[in-house]
Amino acid sequence: MYCTTTCRAAAHRKAPPDDAATDASHHELIVEIAETLRVQADSLIASVHERQGSSELLRHRVELARQLEDLEAAVIRRARVAGESWQTLAAPLRISNETLRKKWSAQALERRLERRVSSSAEPSARPPDGPVFLPRQRGTMVGQVPRTRADDTTPPTPTPSPLTGDAAAPRTARQLLCAALSQLQRHQGGSLRELADHAGITPSYVSRVLSGERRPSWPVTRAIVESCGEEPAVLYPLWRLAHGQPVDVRVVTSEQAALEFHRFIRSLHLAADRPDPSLLVQPGNHELGVTEVDQVLTQVYVPDWPTTVRLVSALRGRPTDVRPLWHAARTLPPKSPGDRCSLQAASFG
Repeated sequence: MYCTTTCRAAAHRKAPPDDAATDASHHELIVEIAETLRVQADSLIASVHERQGSSELLRHRVELARQLEDLEAAVIRRARVAGESWQTLAAPLRISNETLRKKWSAQALERRLERRVSSSAEPSARPPDGPVFLPRQRGTMVGQVPRTRADDTTPPTPTPSPLTGDAAAPRTARQLLCAALSQLQRHQGGSLRELADHAGITPSYVSRVLSGERRPSWPVTRAIVESCGEEPAVLYPLWRLAHGQPVDVRVVTSEQAALEFHRFIRSLHLAADRPDPSLLVQPGNHELGVTEVDQVLTQVYVPDWPTTVRLVSALRGRPTDVRPLWHAARTLPPKSPGDRCSLQAASFG
């Protein structure tokens, strides 16, 4: 029993959510919006580097604003369910409590978020992360003169790739690491028991690592990769990202950065089940030869940023993850005479 209606309302606001699933759904929606914002930001960066027109840049601005408004609605709804006050929520937005309360009534919140769910269920004419095909590239080969297109041949029309289209949403570093390890085990590794014995862990733990339920330590990751006959260093940048660590922490020269960039691209290629370069080139684009794509995948070669964005996106990675290495490869000084172009041995265990 409550003394007044006001007391009853206050008690309900302070009470924890009755349904844990509801709280989880609020969190999942916020995560989904935040991930979409990141994809949209990557797309904007690519458009800026490609010097696209004002109308295209403004289109990105409109879409980002819409996502930010959805984010505000989702956060407000979660906060109100949890009993947070309008005063607490209005302060970081620098508006009055009353203004925020009127803007986000219960009906307004439902309409906004229901509209988002409805629009996301409709087929999109254009994927939110922009085109995934590679543009014309002008890159830098470490220690070599950039190649020309004289030796390129027009590629045959490739088979439609599962890497392109609306289904090719970017994956997190943790998902990519899981996919890369799974591909290694599927194509080159032995049984789960053999991997477990080599890594000094149980088969059930290996299974959880390959399914993404567990995030492996570097010694475990290295042991699994070695057991599958792959170079552990290839997955080291991706492993760092999956653990929330910067990929370029030990890079001090442009050569080191270029090598780590190459390893990162190889890890994305592995996670995508090593598709043929022809599947990463837009059909009918005669200005971009398959050999150019192969050059990025197989050699220590750092292309321009728009090309990097398209390649990483085609492999379902996130361009912002590799941006530090790309930038370091373009801006750091070269190695001094006598230096070795490799990271410290401690980097790999």
